[in-house]
Amino acid sequence: MAIALSDPKRSKAPGLSGGADPFPPGAEIDRSRPIGEQVYLLLRHAITNWRLRPGDVIPEALVTKRFDVSRSPLREAVRQLAADGLVVIRPQAGTYVSSIDRVRWEEGRLIRRALEIEGIRLAASRIEARHIDEIDMLMTQQRRAVEARDFERLLDLDDRFHAYICDLSGFPRLWRMIDGAKAQIDRTRYMALPAMGRADATLTEHQAIFDALVARDPDASVDRLLRHLDSSDQSMAQLFDRDDFDV
Repeated sequence: MAIALSDPKRSKAPGLSGGADPFPPGAEIDRSRPIGEQVYLLLRHAITNWRLRPGDVIPEALVTKRFDVSRSPLREAVRQLAADGLVVIRPQAGTYVSSIDRVRWEEGRLIRRALEIEGIRLAASRIEARHIDEIDMLMTQQRRAVEARDFERLLDLDDRFHAYICDLSGFPRLWRMIDGAKAQIDRTRYMALPAMGRADATLTEHQAIFDALVARDPDASVDRLLRHLDSSDQSMAQLFDRDDFDV
C-alpha cells in the first residue's frame, strides 16, 4: 500500500521499516491494570498514527523487552488487533499491519454514526454546569493542539471530546462499542487532518457541537454532530481516490 506523503513532517514519521521505535518515549505499563489491554492500546496507537505502517511486522520482541511483559498479554493484544482488522496473522511468518479495509471503514462509519447520534441526544438533555466546564477545558486543549499542529495530540483530544459526550448519555459502554468499530476510521482520520485540512475544521465543528450542548438543545446537538461526521467522512473518503493513497 502506498500512503500519501505530501506532508513533509508526516513523511518523516517513524515506521518500523526504518528501524525506529514506534512507541512514545514515556510509554510504560501500569502493573495494576490489565496488561493485555495496555499492550493492545499501545500497538493500536502506533498503527493508527502511522508509526507502524501497512506491511510492517509487529515488533513482538521489542514489545516484550521494552515493556517487560510476557508473550501471553502480547498474544491477547494481537488477537484483538486482528479482530479490529488492523493486523494480519500469518502462521510461521509473523504478524503484519494490514492494509486499510474500505468495507470495514464504511462499516465503522455507519456504526459510529448510529450510536453517537443517540448518545448526544441523551447527553444534551442531561448535561450540567460541571460537564460544560469539562468540555470547555477539552476545547481549550484542542485549540492549543491545532495551533501547535500536533496532530497526534489533537486525535487523542478528539476522542476524549466524543467519548465524554457519549458518557453523558448515561451508558458507559457506548463509547467502547464505537471505539471498537472505528479502528479503520482512525487510520484515515490521521491522514486527513493535515492532507485535507481537517484540523482547523474539526475545531470549528466541535465548537458548534459544544454550543448546542450548552444550549441543552438535543435536535441542534444531533444536527451539529451530523454535520461534523459528514464533513469528516467526506474528507476521509477522498483519500481513497488519491493517486498517492493506493489501498
